[in-house]
Amino acid sequence: MSTLRTIRGKLRSSPESPKRLTTACKDGRRVASFATGVRPPRLIRSGSGEHEGKSASPMNKPNELKGCPLLAGIPPEDLRRDCPTARIVAIRHRGTIYRQGEPGRTVFWVLDGQVTIARVSYDGATLTTAALGPGDFFGPALSGATEAEDTARAKGAVSIWRAPVDEWRRLLVHHPIVAWEFALLLAARQRQMERRLESFAFKRTEARLAETFRELSGGFATRCNHGFGQHLRLTQQELADLVGASRPVVSTILNRLRDKGVLGYNREYVCVRGIEEIAKLIDS
Repeated sequence: MSTLRTIRGKLRSSPESPKRLTTACKDGRRVASFATGVRPPRLIRSGSGEHEGKSASPMNKPNELKGCPLLAGIPPEDLRRDCPTARIVAIRHRGTIYRQGEPGRTVFWVLDGQVTIARVSYDGATLTTAALGPGDFFGPALSGATEAEDTARAKGAVSIWRAPVDEWRRLLVHHPIVAWEFALLLAARQRQMERRLESFAFKRTEARLAETFRELSGGFATRCNHGFGQHLRLTQQELADLVGASRPVVSTILNRLRDKGVLGYNREYVCVRGIEEIAKLIDS
C-alpha cells in the first residue's frame, strides 16, 4: 500500500507521465492501471497458465475447427464427450499461450494464425525453435513433461484449440483412426527436424532459408498476389534461429533477395514473390 500511495502522490504532483513512473514498481502495469483508471488486458486461464487474449469459448459450430483437419474430422458429439472442458481460445498478437517453467498439462492445436515456440537461457538469451501454423499441435504435456521447457506466443491474431492431456488421451483411446493420424503427424514432425539437422550440416545458409520459407508456407500450395497465401510474421532474428545462422548473415541474404525482387519484408513479416527463385535456392 505504501508503494501505491507514493505512485499516486507523484501522479498528482509531478508532470511525469504514468508510463515512466510504472518502471519503478515491481508490478508496474497493475499500479499504472489503478492510478490512471485503465484496466489491464484480460487474462484467460487454462490448465497451462494464463492466456493474454480475447475469449475462450466452447465448440458450438462445426466449422470452428476447419483450420485443423484432424479435429474437424471427429464427430462433434465425440469431442464434447471425450474432451468436455476443451475450449477454443482467441489470442491477440504477441499474446503468451504458456511460459517456460509453467506446469504442462494441456494439449494445443493451431486453428488459425501462427505460433512461435522459443526457449530462454539462464542469461536471458532467446532461441526460437519452431514456427507453427494451422493444423499444427504443441504443448509440453505431449512429451510427458511436468512443466513447460519453452514459451509459446502468438504471431498476429491466433485461434487455438486446447484440452487437458488426460481428455486428449481418452479421445485417442476411443478413436484409433485419429490416434493413427496423430502418430503420422508426430512422424512428420520428426522427419522435419531430421531434415533441418541435415541441412545444417550440408547446405548453405541461402538454401536453409529457402527451405524454411517452403516449410512455413505449406510447400507454396496456396498463393496470393504477393506469393504466400499469408504473410510469415517472423523477425530476422527468429528466421536466423530457425535456419541456424546469425542475424547479420540472414539480413544480408534477405536484402540481396529483396533487391532481386524475390521477396519483400519488414521487421515483422516476410512475403515471397519469386517462388521459382526460392525453389532454385533449395536445390542449390
